[in-house]
Amino acid sequence: MTDAPPPGAPFDDLDGHTVDELNDYLDRGRQPRDPDIEGSPACRIALGALERLRATASTLLEDDAAAAPADQDSWVGEVLGRISLESRAGRRFPFEVSTPGVEAVVTEGALRGLVRAIGDSVPGLLTGRVRLEPDETGALLDVEVEANILLGFPVPVAAAQLRERVEEQLPRLAPFRVRRVDLRIRDVVEPRGGAGA
Repeated sequence: MTDAPPPGAPFDDLDGHTVDELNDYLDRGRQPRDPDIEGSPACRIALGALERLRATASTLLEDDAAAAPADQDSWVGEVLGRISLESRAGRRFPFEVSTPGVEAVVTEGALRGLVRAIGDSVPGLLTGRVRLEPDETGALLDVEVEANILLGFPVPVAAAQLRERVEEQLPRLAPFRVRRVDLRIRDVVEPRGGAGA
């Protein structure tokens, strides 16, 4: 399984774009429209994840960005790195279709994007790494999500909601059933000035 780039490596390979470029594009309200970005599945997955991250944690992002040096490892950098890494196509998972002679596949990046969107919909969760492993038949997926959680949100409630949402929504959006969902909480995140700051 591909791991994150080494510390200090640029987060790129999103069809020739970087997370910084995509952040700038969002800052401009996606104007002027960039057909190269909008036409790239990897960029669209990353843009969606960045928009959800901004909506969930805008105050925390500002606090961390102001307080941490640019090269310091932080949860913000980790999440941004994961968005870049996991928006790439990755492995191709085949699935059966009823049309003879047609090979249908879904990319690992697209599936990770779906799981990330589902994870980001759980109140208090800031989705980090997403791992997917198909069983030997290829029809069942084991899903592992690493996330940070905002201070004040109970971990057992977030874990139960994540499992329920992934098990219910992923099979409706992709041709796979979910065998197992694991959530690993890496850190509890709070504003630098304490809760509510």
